Amino acid sequence: MIRELGPGKVALDFGPTQMNIHVSGENATTAIATEAAMYAAGLVTELAGFKKVAALPQSEIGSVDALPVVLQKMIEAVRISGDTDLTPMAAVAGTLSDMTADWLFARGVAKIIVNNGGDIAIRLAGEQQATVGIAPALGMPPTHVLRITSADGIGGVTTSGSGGRSFTKGIATAATVVAKTASIADACATSIGNATFSPHPSIRMVRAEEIDPLTDLAGHWVVRDVGELPEETIQAALENGWRRAKVLQDKGIIRGCVIFIGQAGVMLPEGLVTPLP
Repeated sequence: MIRELGPGKVALDFGPTQMNIHVSGENATTAIATEAAMYAAGLVTELAGFKKVAALPQSEIGSVDALPVVLQKMIEAVRISGDTDLTPMAAVAGTLSDMTADWLFARGVAKIIVNNGGDIAIRLAGEQQATVGIAPALGMPPTHVLRITSADGIGGVTTSGSGGRSFTKGIATAATVVAKTASIADACATSIGNATFSPHPSIRMVRAEEIDPLTDLAGHWVVRDVGELPEETIQAALENGWRRAKVLQDKGIIRGCVIFIGQAGVMLPEGLVTPLP
């Protein structure tokens, strides 16, 4: 369940969660990273008892007072995104990353990177810095990098898109969002990824429950597969995603976003990430 990967590095494989925890700097030890992994596993166990609530449309969830903190934070994140189509599950990976990173930061660890299947929480103290690779699609090498300092106010870098663990209504191969927290970035990446759609016969849509009968998106149309697309369809989909990201940025909900459909991409704001040579 928990494996040591090296000094200050551990991996958690627990149920649906595959999380890597990397700590360095002051108060960073492999032992505390292992404790954090156990804490994360406890959050997953706690959340499992509330799966039905987590799968509800946010409009059907009333008072959250009796719910566990992890689920409360998931609900808060999707509500902040303003996307009423999202269920709390749209923020689950980022919220688990956030809470694990916050647990470590509260114990004085200077540099923390928690990567929960590509939904990354980052906590930096003092002069610490971090560099995050940005890839145009799942399984591809990074083509850009995002450099973060402790003064930047960035705590989450998350990605949504085709080929990931969740369904998408758009055709982005990667929609990477930068925000104050990973939970907010996660919900907004899902929303922006969903917005990257432009109709074309090469895009095959199905009801989500046809792929997964237990999905939290029953009744929603999702992208099953995408064939070859003309350039104008790709550019229209990228523009739709950019417009959704701009709304979120203008409201101060996200810091920025990079959206890819294959090798084509858009960035908000310009200069957010740096191309690799």
